[in-house]
Amino acid sequence: MNNLRNGLAVLIASTTAVALALIAPSPAQAASALVLQDSTPLRAAAKHSSPLLTPLWRGEALEIRGAKGDWLQVWDHARERGGFVRAERLLPLPTGEAALPELLAQLRLLRQQAGAESLGLGVAAALIERADADWLAGPQGAELLDALVQLQERLAERVQSAGPNQQTSSAAHAEVAKRYGYPLRSLAQADGSQRLCPNEEPARLLRAHASASAAQQARAALALTRPDCTAAELLPSQLLALHEQRTAWLEGIALNELPPTLRNRLLLRRAGAWASLAFAERARDMRPAATLALQAWGQLIPAELGEDDAAALREAAIRLAPMRHAVQARPAQLRWGKLELRLEAAGPGQTCFQLLEHLRQNAEPRGPRHCSHGAIHWASARLAPDGRSLVLAVQPLDGWTELWRLQADGGLQVLPPSSAAPGLGVAEFAGFIGPQLLVAREAIAEGKSLRRFEVYGPELLQPQRWAGEYALLGAFQRGVDAGWKAGSPLAR
Repeated sequence: MNNLRNGLAVLIASTTAVALALIAPSPAQAASALVLQDSTPLRAAAKHSSPLLTPLWRGEALEIRGAKGDWLQVWDHARERGGFVRAERLLPLPTGEAALPELLAQLRLLRQQAGAESLGLGVAAALIERADADWLAGPQGAELLDALVQLQERLAERVQSAGPNQQTSSAAHAEVAKRYGYPLRSLAQADGSQRLCPNEEPARLLRAHASASAAQQARAALALTRPDCTAAELLPSQLLALHEQRTAWLEGIALNELPPTLRNRLLLRRAGAWASLAFAERARDMRPAATLALQAWGQLIPAELGEDDAAALREAAIRLAPMRHAVQARPAQLRWGKLELRLEAAGPGQTCFQLLEHLRQNAEPRGPRHCSHGAIHWASARLAPDGRSLVLAVQPLDGWTELWRLQADGGLQVLPPSSAAPGLGVAEFAGFIGPQLLVAREAIAEGKSLRRFEVYGPELLQPQRWAGEYALLGAFQRGVDAGWKAGSPLAR
């Protein structure tokens, strides 16, 4: 069973002599079996009344050294301990020519069973141990990796969400995965929590597998690019490299060979990944990545989006919302009516501007200068009908876009996507109707979701009216901005 990691590596370099040696089975392979049920007793003797040595967990590998009635004498290499187990609680692993078809059929069954992930990993390990390089490099090898990806993802989700009654078994199954060479990854999140994520190696190998179908490559790319599996402590340069790698994994897959549902899921992930890369490149030029993000969104098939895609659709829409401004070049002159934003010198990675008001022949400063380490979307600026204020989209964090309102008297009001700690969210200008400001807000923060369309007066502290859909507000029907309605993902 220890050959799992080495065997998978052969899938990329199966023609070398070293790779062939890595997967070659030992000449005298011992009979082995996998534990079928959780809390299977390993006893000191072949009877129920004998002392319990330790409980065994589903998917653990044992060497069979003999039989006594309905009991098998086994040796546990992980614990370096022997004992007896009831025969019906073990799955003997086949050998010989029939082993590969039989094990592959078992794997196909186990990959569909919730709770059988650790057992599926054991069967996959047995397949790799018995297969030769040609088998692993062919379509069966790609199917094996595809199953490993699904089993790892499901195990990570189950361990992450385990309740008090499931924590012991879930932790034991995660330990079984670790013994096969694929420990779950624990990543720190921005809110201080820890997120358990699948091991990436099977998905990496599947994405690079020459015999993998478009659907298998797409599933591998989705597993490799999960936004919730991004460590919070990464430096900006590391984030940039990560987003570049993720967009590379998501590209190059034939969309016309994918079923509509999988095609949409891949495109939603592409849109979000390119949007994140655009933000990471804000110090250089956001436009190329932002353009590709919008292209992915435009290739969606809306009629094929199902209920299970709602969360991914919302996340992609939030990340994509400011990209329609990012694709536009910064105006040569940042002036709207009497108000002007003048760029000023700033520190590394920082953008600063000063609000000026033009009165006769002079431009008078209004208020302090404003700075941001994020992305200031100049093309989003809109002047209020009375000419005394303007609104601007500012993106301080990846996936978090605020609406800034600058008053001619120098005042600044900031409307965040939600009142919760920053997560995913956007607050954006949707139009003016007289002195009133129309705003669209959507956010996912602190486990809560928000989607509102609001009407504000002079202050952004509290909306005068709001609704869950903009069609329910008369103000939106009369004053909605045509560009917002036609181009914003929030108007979906």
